[in-house]
Amino acid sequence: MRHLLILFCALFLLSSCETEIEDFETQNLSSAIVVYGEISTIDGPYNVRLNYVSGYSPYDITQFSGQPITNANVRIIDGNGKETAYYEKSEGYYLSPAGFKGVVGQKYKLRIRLQDGKIIESAYSTINPAPELAEFSYTFKDAAKVENMRFPLKASIKDTKDVENYYFIKRQDFRQFLLTCPTPPPPPAPVPACNCLCWQAPQNTQPYLVDDFLRNGKDLSLDLGQLPYEDFTEWVVQLDAYSVSKEAYTYWKRLEDQRKLSGGIFDKVPAQIIGNLKCTSDPSQEVLGFFMVGGLTQKRLNVDRFNGIPVEAYQKLLFYVDFNNIRRKDIPLWNCKDAAFIKYNLGYSLPPL
Repeated sequence: MRHLLILFCALFLLSSCETEIEDFETQNLSSAIVVYGEISTIDGPYNVRLNYVSGYSPYDITQFSGQPITNANVRIIDGNGKETAYYEKSEGYYLSPAGFKGVVGQKYKLRIRLQDGKIIESAYSTINPAPELAEFSYTFKDAAKVENMRFPLKASIKDTKDVENYYFIKRQDFRQFLLTCPTPPPPPAPVPACNCLCWQAPQNTQPYLVDDFLRNGKDLSLDLGQLPYEDFTEWVVQLDAYSVSKEAYTYWKRLEDQRKLSGGIFDKVPAQIIGNLKCTSDPSQEVLGFFMVGGLTQKRLNVDRFNGIPVEAYQKLLFYVDFNNIRRKDIPLWNCKDAAFIKYNLGYSLPPL
């Protein structure tokens, strides 16, 4: 009986300490502005994206990444004071005029004037010479099973000696896929054209970051991994290699370091990473993002997964493709553009380089 009285008293004390919170409401009060743009040594147009962190709508896919900032005055200013105005192609998406191109040795900055009068500027940054790819190739690695057959990729940057260099490399893969043409209609109906050779471009958002510390003047290798041998369609790997400033390298390195945090007690404390942009008219206005300036080299590698393959390996692949229905023979289509179930479907051709 004594134990029961103690239990009831404890429950009473606990319940009397509860406080009910009513009308609890959360809001996203961040008014930070996000800016991203770049200029390089290849032909434009170049783009600048503007949006607010807050104000996005989960019910409107066009505003998923934040409310776009419209009707802004966006300009690039070079070291001689020459200004180049951008135009707004779509909400929050601004493009440079045709013919505008960065020049090696020239410095540039981005200036944005918003409708409310706020001015956002980047620091000046000079365009370095475009880097040179010393190697960009592939080989075929055979195996007992098709699942283990691979195409190892090799790539390296030819570093300039006696100069402190920093490189930022984007990678975009373009993968060919094939559908199956349906059975032609009976005569005399004409046979429709059937082009089932299509391309897709899976998203890849993680860059490669390389510097020449302790490797000055040597070829700097890139770890591109291996491609699978699961079909005999083509696979194209595109590298966009930028020679950037130490500031740009450090910014992207910090983003990558924070992305890779594992939650361990020795990890760095996550923090907001500030780029090279600020609001000069209102220091309290938070500005995120980066305006990147750098020499750019673009190159594509066509990995031919048909020619030059050992006969025995190719025979194994034929069986593998048929057994796993890789060719999607259960979904015949006359037009590969109708294959909406394929993610990032580009259609018949690759974008121009």
